[in-house]
Amino acid sequence: SYLTNFDSLTSQSHSELSALPMEEISWLTANCINQGKLTTSSEVIVESLLGESTVTSLEVQAQCDQNSHCIIPQSLTLVMNSNLNVGGLTLNGGQLSWTDNDPSNNKYSLCAGYVIAQQSSSLFHMKLTNSSSRGIIYIKNNGLSPTSTAGMMMGTRVFGTDMGGNMNIEGSSDMKRTWTLLRDLFGLGDGVIGVLHDVASMGWKVGDRIGIAPTTHGSDGTGQTFTIASILGNNTIQLSHTNPLDQIHEATFLNGGAGGDHGAPPILKSAEVVNLSRNIIITGDDFEHVPCDASIVSSGETSSMGCKCSATRRTTCTLGLHTIHHSHHDQGGGGGSAPGSMKISGTRVEKCGQRGIEGKYCLHFHLARDCPSCVFENNAVEYGHHRGITVHGSHRTTVRGNVVWDVRGANVYIEDGNEMHNEISYNVAVCPHSLSDPILQGCSIPGTSNAGSDAPNAAFYSKAATNDWIGNRAANTYNGMLLDAGTQGQASGQVCASDAALGRWVGNTMHGCSRFGLYTLGHGGNFPKVTDRSIGTNGLNQNTALCDGFDSSESINPGTTDRGYPASFYQNVDYHNVFVGHYNAGDLQHRAHSSINNNNLIYWKETKNFADGCSSHFFDSFYQDGNLALPDQGSIIFSRTKFGQNVHLEFNHHCDVGATGVLCMPQYILDNSVWENDNSNKWISFQAGYNNDGGVLSVAPGQEDLPNGFFPEGYHSVAGSTYSYLLASPGPRKCIDSSPLYGDRFDSGILCNAPLRSFKIYSRGLTGSTAPMLKVEVWFNSLGLLGQNGPANAEQLVGFHMIGDLSVKQGYSFPIMAGLSQSYRISLFDQNEGTTSAIPLDWVIEFSDPVIGNRFGVDDEVYVNVLGRSCGTNGDGLITSQHDRKFLWSGDHFIDDAAWGNFGACATESVDMNPVDCSALVGGNPSEEGSIEASECPELCAASPCNPINSYCHCGIPSTCKCKPSFTGPDC
Repeated sequence: SYLTNFDSLTSQSHSELSALPMEEISWLTANCINQGKLTTSSEVIVESLLGESTVTSLEVQAQCDQNSHCIIPQSLTLVMNSNLNVGGLTLNGGQLSWTDNDPSNNKYSLCAGYVIAQQSSSLFHMKLTNSSSRGIIYIKNNGLSPTSTAGMMMGTRVFGTDMGGNMNIEGSSDMKRTWTLLRDLFGLGDGVIGVLHDVASMGWKVGDRIGIAPTTHGSDGTGQTFTIASILGNNTIQLSHTNPLDQIHEATFLNGGAGGDHGAPPILKSAEVVNLSRNIIITGDDFEHVPCDASIVSSGETSSMGCKCSATRRTTCTLGLHTIHHSHHDQGGGGGSAPGSMKISGTRVEKCGQRGIEGKYCLHFHLARDCPSCVFENNAVEYGHHRGITVHGSHRTTVRGNVVWDVRGANVYIEDGNEMHNEISYNVAVCPHSLSDPILQGCSIPGTSNAGSDAPNAAFYSKAATNDWIGNRAANTYNGMLLDAGTQGQASGQVCASDAALGRWVGNTMHGCSRFGLYTLGHGGNFPKVTDRSIGTNGLNQNTALCDGFDSSESINPGTTDRGYPASFYQNVDYHNVFVGHYNAGDLQHRAHSSINNNNLIYWKETKNFADGCSSHFFDSFYQDGNLALPDQGSIIFSRTKFGQNVHLEFNHHCDVGATGVLCMPQYILDNSVWENDNSNKWISFQAGYNNDGGVLSVAPGQEDLPNGFFPEGYHSVAGSTYSYLLASPGPRKCIDSSPLYGDRFDSGILCNAPLRSFKIYSRGLTGSTAPMLKVEVWFNSLGLLGQNGPANAEQLVGFHMIGDLSVKQGYSFPIMAGLSQSYRISLFDQNEGTTSAIPLDWVIEFSDPVIGNRFGVDDEVYVNVLGRSCGTNGDGLITSQHDRKFLWSGDHFIDDAAWGNFGACATESVDMNPVDCSALVGGNPSEEGSIEASECPELCAASPCNPINSYCHCGIPSTCKCKPSFTGPDC
């Protein structure tokens, strides 16, 4: 349908040439636009008159015609002072200079089938900082392609660099901001908009074309474009025409985080307004469909050598222009070789991308390795058919302040998985088409190498975690910001992508996505660890043993074998999406997260305890109008979190669905959190159908008497109705069936005024058909094991649990009442024989979580008599939440062989873990215990520390303090 409907697709797209005055494009129309393929061509090496070091475009035109491969040799500079039309242009050691020294007469066009700055001494320098200047780079579809001495197939219709060449393009310096937000709602018939920023100060002017993003739910909106007719006072713009659509573009502003407290920014639930006009335009001939070439053979789904046939993906490719900065590292250039540089700023790129051909994108850093001088800034990318901005095999590049509109495929794409410390900041990506439109189908594009990023599309897509994503906004795309950790290309198999440290992910907003807003999907989960990747290793792992789940030396996190490297997603906003979150992910915190009006405010399948023994999964966050589909495994703590209206909690929602989950008995803890939802609907669900009715929710120790809005007065824990043994508890530690008083608010669960915790026994070698039941007996007295003389006061049979056919994830779990007012006896029970038997010595037992004692100062305790084991000191049965958990569940590694029979509660080698000073992890500030700062590297700025209020130490640039959002200038 893409090819069939192509004319309809492109009829909805815009080329800026169609909006320019006729006198500016008459020469292009006559000489360049859609002139067809050349049948003959010749190579011309340009010579200067009288041996001078410069040659003008008029002089070059006298030597090169539209059939010429025109070459500017070493030590010669081409000065643009007129229009120039050649077959192709190569700066082979030479340079091009295009400036607006005479802005009254500087509206020129460069027309060629390709333009390449080749070799490290080459420089394409274009600086038109005066907004009245105009420069058009027009890439023709004339069939010519450059000769690449690096051996890479640059293809046709290319603009860029090769072999370490350099390019510097700077558009008007007047434009200070490329986007703003609506201040007021914009609806049917409106012809004036109010925006958040002063229009003149942004550098916007009458005649500029602007786009207003949709703010509807689930990729079902339509973006609109207008021309600025006049600039009024009070941040208002008179539009060229009124809004013709019966569609509201939202402008709502709410307190962010936990009610706006603790530094969380406000929620700017407002349509993006982007400026799509620039005074430098890179454009070209219309898209062309070409048949695939059966002679192209390569290992990948696509090839850079041309249109590779694929029985499942393409028989035809679609070609526009493409830009590239290409060093020669992929051809054996060493790490010390000059990568060249490319800076394109204040430029419009359109009619770009080559669908079905590898490496042919609208803006592209290609295998530049360490390239801090590689910058794409304040550009407008529109009308693209194969991704917008791509960072491939490159480190420390900057992609800042760009707007991407109507680009099919991923709008910003990090390609191979080894990329490190690239800054992707303050970009706006908008799909202006509804995904439900049968013709437009959103911004999807088929036939690329990665359907996960392109069909349908993601606004921001990355294979690599260790990059900085700051202040970006995504609107109306299928996925908003997708970390799809994995490797491909030259990094294939050489990066532990799922274990990579998380970069700085701060202040991003994703809205209107029909799948996920923020989304992490590592092929082995997302479990960041300390490994040996660096820019010096080209982002590759040297010692893959460092990617293992466990550290037997306990050198990474002293006192534990866990290799985890905790990090946070900080101050992000999600709204009007279907999902937000992760599949399998751990050691990752949502801090100051605002998630509202999403079908699933959080969607998380599986997680783990934090390696630092202190951190919360959610901190200073705000959730409203939607479901929180919560993960299995570990203690999931909500700290200083506010739950607004119409919130529903779904316990371990995906446990035992496919391969996800473990024993389906997580413990959720409310820590200084507030529940403001007062509707009469169901507040929680236990998913009793397939995961043991598992999960417990409790108030944090020491906060039982504080009002929280969730629990009725006198109660502070809830468990599923399956565990009816709890109802036998006498006062004052009592439990009740919630149904008579509260209907299905608590999913008919059991409310308790005692702390409930998870108790798990990990087995091995069992099957569902042969496994016995687990028998749980309880005595409600304070005598410990000595009080187990008579019959138990209550008992419960717990069924065997196994995740699908994954026999490694198996065992028994149930909610246990913590404290010393009761004791338990646990054994295996044969229902046919009616007999009990011992728990095998090699099975692993886990009770609660060390974070309880570390964070809240009181260890969980319980008396247990495990048949066949000796628990506690001298067999007194007293175990605590501080018991040893070595080699137990790193997220991507279930249980190491070393754990069986040796570690866990009541094990032969088990000793209590040393307590962790959680205050020390947050600079000695007790109120911030459990929080995680956005990723930074203060040790690299030890000689001159950054001011933590306004700056942070960059992990990729030693001794460099970078400004936090809302701070600017050399001193921030």
